Parts: sequence; C-alpha cells; structure tokens
Amino acid sequence: MAHEGIIEENTKQREIQFRNFAAAAGLSEDVVIEAMKTRFAKPWSELTATQKRGRLLSEQLLACYNKTPQGDTKYQRVAWRSLFMPTEILYAMDLMPFTAEMAAAQLAMSGLSTARLETAEGNGFSPDLCSFIKTCAGAMLEDIFPSPDIIFTTSHLCDPAAKFATYVSRKYDRPEFVLDIPYGAWGCGSQDTGIKKIDDAVDYVAGQLEAMVEFITAHTGVKLQEARLREVINCTNEARKWLKLGNEVAYNKGTTTIVMQGSKDLDYAANIMQTWGTREMVDVYETRYHEFKACEKEMRKSLKPRIVWAHLRPYYKNDILEYIEEKADIVASMVNFVFWEELDPNDPFRSIARKTLLNPAYCPLQHRIDIYTREVQRGDGIIAFYPKSCRHFHSGARMEAETLKKAGISMLTIDGDCIDNRGDDFLVLKTRIDRFLKSLSAAHSIETGETFKPASPASGL
Repeated sequence: MAHEGIIEENTKQREIQFRNFAAAAGLSEDVVIEAMKTRFAKPWSELTATQKRGRLLSEQLLACYNKTPQGDTKYQRVAWRSLFMPTEILYAMDLMPFTAEMAAAQLAMSGLSTARLETAEGNGFSPDLCSFIKTCAGAMLEDIFPSPDIIFTTSHLCDPAAKFATYVSRKYDRPEFVLDIPYGAWGCGSQDTGIKKIDDAVDYVAGQLEAMVEFITAHTGVKLQEARLREVINCTNEARKWLKLGNEVAYNKGTTTIVMQGSKDLDYAANIMQTWGTREMVDVYETRYHEFKACEKEMRKSLKPRIVWAHLRPYYKNDILEYIEEKADIVASMVNFVFWEELDPNDPFRSIARKTLLNPAYCPLQHRIDIYTREVQRGDGIIAFYPKSCRHFHSGARMEAETLKKAGISMLTIDGDCIDNRGDDFLVLKTRIDRFLKSLSAAHSIETGETFKPASPASGL
C-alpha cells in the first residue's frame, strides 16, 4: 500500500483504536482527553525526573494515536519497533517509535494485561510464550494499539518479537524491516582476530542501517537530513553522559535510598528505552543526576544489604519489590548499565551499529558474568528476576549463579513473570528472599565485622 493510502487508513483506524484503548480501562474517550489536559498542565521545569520521564512517554503514546496533550488531532508517522531496535534513525526521519512490549508493561501496571493475555491464548498463542508478546498480541487482536506506518525489528535477543513483527506486518499490511544482528562478536577481546571479527560485524550491521534509511524513504517519502541525524546523536550522547553520572552517584553513594526507592529507578530501563535521541530525555537524566547529587551530602551509611537488580521487574501490582526494599537497598540495575561508548556524529551508522551489536545481554554467558564480576562491588548481592518464558536469560540462570558464587558474588534467581500475575506466589518467594538476604548479611558480617540491621521506619535508612 502506498504511504498516502496508509495515512488515510491509519487516520480512521487510530480514532477507533484510541476509543478502544480508553474503553479497555473502563473510560470514555472524552474522560481520557480531559484527564490528559489536567495531567500535562504543570510546567515541565517543575517536574521531577520520574515525572518528566512519565510525561514524555505519555506524550509519545498519545502521538501514536494522532493525539496531542491538548486533545487535538495531528497525524504522526508511527514505527513499531522491537525492544532492541535503535531509535536514532527513526527520530531523525520523523518517525515516532511505538514499542509494543513497553505498552504491554503499561497495561500490566494498570491492571489491564490479564484480559489481553486471555484474548491471545484464546486465539492460539501458546501459554508458555513470552507474556510481553502475548499481551501485545491480545491488545492488537482487540484493536487497542495504534496501527503502524512501518515496522522494525532486530533478530537478536528476543525470537518471539521478530516473529510477532511479521504477524503485525501481515495483519496491517505494512512494510517490515528486519535488522540482522550476528551473534558472538561481543567479548572477542583485543587480539587482532577479535578486533577484525567485531569490525566485520559492525560493517555488516551498518550497511543494513543505511539500507534501512532507503527503506524508510521508499515507504514514507521522508528523506534523511544529515544535520538532523547529527542533532539526534548528540542528544543520545548527552543523555548517556547524565545517565552514567547518575548511576555512579546512586551506586557508589547509595543516593537512591534517599531520593526514591531503588525499584523506581528500574522503570528507566535505559538499555531498552525508546527515547534515545530526544532532547527531553537529556533533561530527564540530567534532572535525575542533580536529584541524586543534591542528596549525596545527606547520605548516611545504610545498614541494609545492597542489591543489584538483573533483568526487568514485575510490572503488575505485587508485594515482591516492596518486601525486598523493607530489608535491602536496590542500588543499581543492569538494565540501566551504560555499556556503550559515545556515538560518533561523523560516523553515525557504524556507531549505532556498534551500540546495537555489542549489547552485553547478547553474548556468551561467561562474558555477562565477567561484567558482573567487574562492576558489582564485593558484598553486594544480585537478584535476577528471570521470567521462565524468557529462554535467553532463564536457561542460563543456574550456571550464572554457580559461576558468580565462585567469584564471591551471591545471586538469587526469581522465577517470576513481568506481566502475567496468574502464577504469582508471594509466600514462596518470600521464603527464598529471606534466606538469600540472611546469607548476604552473614557473609558481610564475616568479611567486615559489621552487621546489617533493618532500617528504622522513620529514617528509611
């Protein structure tokens, strides 16, 4: 279908889809629009980092339905993208990313995921399939999500996402571009053969990114402006700087325990966020850093165990995180780990290719373990929330924990689910969490002579 026809079709469909989205939450379209106006009334400069991030994502979601925060209608070209698809080229070519898995998380946070899961399972989707993808499928079948102009996915890390993208392409009759990411380049080392292997892989992915630009132009009529791409890359670099600085203060000083619960910082999920390349995200991370820094002098040494979180968190209403944070401080998260170097605005395609290719989640298990042993401070424990449906992480969890134990790092794997609460058993998890934190406290006492104690409810420290 020509892009003029897609625009006409999407304009009609998104009106219906926005109405359906509101109805799924038990609301009318008018109520949602009025709520939007109220929510966005406060000046941006007066918001906290978390509020800014929430507003940015909300405004982006509304744009995908052709809605402005004021409730007006304005057409927006929308690119459905999988979690690990880079966003810089999309923003440079005026495409708004829509990450269905992130929308699924929002549905779970709003208590709206279970019905979508049941819709998907009732239409042939396997019960043991990734719950993010199943929720997306259910929402799509119920015509809740905004229809795309174009679809992008990568071949790495999440096999169901790539297959789902093909399903979406066929349902909406929209063009799909798949970015093929070779496996095994990460962790090749500094030897000549390793460097060449990485360089060859970067060249291979960069060539596809250039082809992606041509693909976008062919299907939307939008041409890439080099100046705009340079601007977007500079935003990514600046946001990266502030994210990294904030991480260092939070982890080395434990500042998150004063500013916010560490679990709230998991919501940034920087490694999969769709906002890289926006000016707003620079401000979000800068604000976050200054909030942490402002509290640094007030920081008192916590007597609770320190936890580094691995993978994502449960997004449905749960008692797991609150219970953990009564007894421990979540001081860092691997989904916020800055693993990439600054992008080069003079070599954009190879820079973006390198960042995409060298995601440390997409590498042999030993290399991920090496990162933990290098980055995690001795005495800190790791809690890995690995959904059983995520074969990539869950399958290696036992080997990961045993190897880390030999390196002196304790790790607890929770077999949970980020979206689907139908199998949640908090009492069983509570026993395992208690045992893990007790062993972490005992190990710390032996090593330092200090004893972790529950924090005072009044101080929160």
